[in-house]
Amino acid sequence: MGESRAVTLLGSYGLFAGLALAAVLAPAAASLAFPAFVLPMLWADLRRDAESPAVLAAFATVAGLVLLARAPSSAARLELAAGLAGLWTAAAALSAHRARQSADERALLLEQMNLQDAIRDDERDLKYYREYEETVGSETRLRRDLSDAAKSLSGTFDAGEVQARLVSVLTARFPSARIELAGGAGDDPLLLAAQKRRGPVLVKDAASEPLVVPGARFASGVAIPFQVMGRPAGFIKLESQRPGAFGPDDVRAADLFATMAALSLENVSLFESVRRQATHDALTQLHSHRAFQQRLQEEVLRAGRSQTPLSLIMGDVDHFKRYNDSFGHQAGDHLLKTLAGVLASFARPVDFVARYGGEEFVVILPNFVRSEAVSLAERMRARVAAEPFVFQGQRTGATMSFGVASFPQDATTASQIVRSADERLYRAKDGGRNQVVG
Repeated sequence: MGESRAVTLLGSYGLFAGLALAAVLAPAAASLAFPAFVLPMLWADLRRDAESPAVLAAFATVAGLVLLARAPSSAARLELAAGLAGLWTAAAALSAHRARQSADERALLLEQMNLQDAIRDDERDLKYYREYEETVGSETRLRRDLSDAAKSLSGTFDAGEVQARLVSVLTARFPSARIELAGGAGDDPLLLAAQKRRGPVLVKDAASEPLVVPGARFASGVAIPFQVMGRPAGFIKLESQRPGAFGPDDVRAADLFATMAALSLENVSLFESVRRQATHDALTQLHSHRAFQQRLQEEVLRAGRSQTPLSLIMGDVDHFKRYNDSFGHQAGDHLLKTLAGVLASFARPVDFVARYGGEEFVVILPNFVRSEAVSLAERMRARVAAEPFVFQGQRTGATMSFGVASFPQDATTASQIVRSADERLYRAKDGGRNQVVG
């Protein structure tokens, strides 16, 4: 490296010195020296010396200025100036060439580094695939079982069915094991160990691990706790009377099955939540207006087919706007929620209580004649009037008006029975409120 640098410097600067001396000794041929000055610059560039071409160009400029001062005529000075301009043009061209060359070298170096990174990635992937090939038998089986389990567990929205299918999946995977799904640890030593660890527990030989599972009635076992919606939901327990019946791969498989079952149960819970939100009012948790309309249609059709009575109670809170203005909208929301509980407490399992809209409520009463519905509405009215409706320690008080209509005396369709009950509700309002019209 040092010798190469010395050769470059000696060659370029020696050649330049010779050309400069010739130009000084022979002023008549001085204009020919400038094209020749390019030669040492080219030599330094070819030797990949980034500094020498610029230094040589500076020296050549100094020499050119000296020669210009000594030029005998204007024509000679013009020739020398042209030669000097050509020299700097050549120097600029060499500089641009070096810049492009450096950029190409940097790009080549970057590409080389990328290739080295790619090689390392490929080597890492190759190592991974080799390790994968070593366990492909057990992994293939596990994946097949997981695929079957996913199809089975995700095919229902019934929590009980999910648990039954989980037992079936575990039985297929561990045919000789005793399988149990437990809701809690109780006094089971294996489940208590899993509960304490908050994770899977593997007991290969209970006889040699008395501190882990004291008083165990099995030779080997696995316990897997699982959660649903972030809360403990139970355990999967596998037991065998044969020591060493289970290994780490079995724990992994059972844990994956438990996770898949937990996800399925979460889907069931989310499905029920969405379904409830679609059919229930968010504030009062009663059935929604849409659910009411659908149920009323069904009940009218059922009553028509079976020739049985059907009644509808529609109630409205008296002076609800005044109540909100007096006590605030939070008190109004509290009032509606409390009223929903009061009205629901009068309903039978076959009845249907819903929030009709705003401060209006409806109750569908299958097999109720109008007189029975009027009597029930009167009891509701009296209960509401007697309720203190305490909000933030303050007794507020409220009353309701009710309208009652029945099938088939007042109407023969769902829309007619709603209209009839609504008209009677407004009659109760016009008649002084806090009363029942049926």
